[in-house]
Amino acid sequence: MSSAPLARDQDLSRLLDDGYDVVVQAGHLLIQRIPYRTQTGTVEYGVLAYPVTISGDRIVSGTDHRIWWVGSAPCDEQGRRLRMVNDEIRDITDGLRASFMLSSKPAPDGYPDEYSKVTAYVRMISHPAQALDPAVTATPGAAWHEVGDDSVFAYRDTATSRAGLAAVNRRYRGHRIAIVGLGGTGGYILDQVAKTEVDTILLIDGDHFDNHNAFRAPGAPDLETLRARPNKAAYFKTIYSNMHRGITACEEFLDEDNLDVLEGASFVFLCSDNAAGKPAVMDWLEARDVPFVDVGMGIEEVDGHLTGLLRTSTSLPGHREQVRRRIPASAPEHDDYGRNIQVADLNALNAVLAIGRWKRHLGVYADVTRETFSTYSLITNEIANEDRI
Repeated sequence: MSSAPLARDQDLSRLLDDGYDVVVQAGHLLIQRIPYRTQTGTVEYGVLAYPVTISGDRIVSGTDHRIWWVGSAPCDEQGRRLRMVNDEIRDITDGLRASFMLSSKPAPDGYPDEYSKVTAYVRMISHPAQALDPAVTATPGAAWHEVGDDSVFAYRDTATSRAGLAAVNRRYRGHRIAIVGLGGTGGYILDQVAKTEVDTILLIDGDHFDNHNAFRAPGAPDLETLRARPNKAAYFKTIYSNMHRGITACEEFLDEDNLDVLEGASFVFLCSDNAAGKPAVMDWLEARDVPFVDVGMGIEEVDGHLTGLLRTSTSLPGHREQVRRRIPASAPEHDDYGRNIQVADLNALNAVLAIGRWKRHLGVYADVTRETFSTYSLITNEIANEDRI
């Protein structure tokens, strides 16, 4: 099994970022699921393996240019065994035995690094297989890898390293996010926050997850889940903990009697439709200089069509009063949202607008508008920014 410190090894990191299925086990580096052509003209998958030693957080090769192969003999396009294949049995781990040693030395000094060595052998082995089936790949992605103890993710985030955005994404670290209300927009906000490196995500909702929620929330619950009517916060915690390890659930409605659950939060998303209970929550957050975004939707039917506004109100320390004036004290008198519930696209859009404002606040995204209030008009397809800082 691979160990967390090895994630810092440059060659191993490059292999993982490329999408190779890599394991360090029993003193060997194993590159799994390598496609190859057999003598009978079929495509199968084998394993490349060679001994390594660990020096600090680095892999040190125990071989020069040699590498061992678990599988039948890999062949060329004509079905002939590759010239580099030599009969040599080697026990890799318990239950894993190599039948061949591969030897291809490109230069007198061998390969310059582990990454070059592995990728060179992969190319030689997999090209004949890809000639048979162009869809096969040695880099399937989602490779098993034990992430470091300091990572909030349950598996490796290869997109960040590939894009070179590690420094930018570190701005999420140290933040503790709370999401109040998961029935619609809040679920989509969670979907986005769970893909960032924030330390923790607290989910707060005391309601059941029912059929109508399934039609305006991310994902597709099965019928048995809906029959069980799980708590919304607990339901989403179960799903998104598959990706993010810092998620907790408060299976209660947030009101003035349990506001202490927000203690320690560095940013809060208010997505609850309980307008009457929001003033006490906002008072508590403002008194502790906690920034928050409040989202809202006002949708109505006019002449057989839906129209309305999506609202994003951002409350930041030093810029509170104008935001409080903008947040409705009660639900709109004419609001068909409760009746026309199948508007998941609007829930998702409202969430994305709130997420974008949060990321601009953190400095992840550039920000020249610095607005604290914005609306999206459904009928005109326009975003209006107001109350700029």
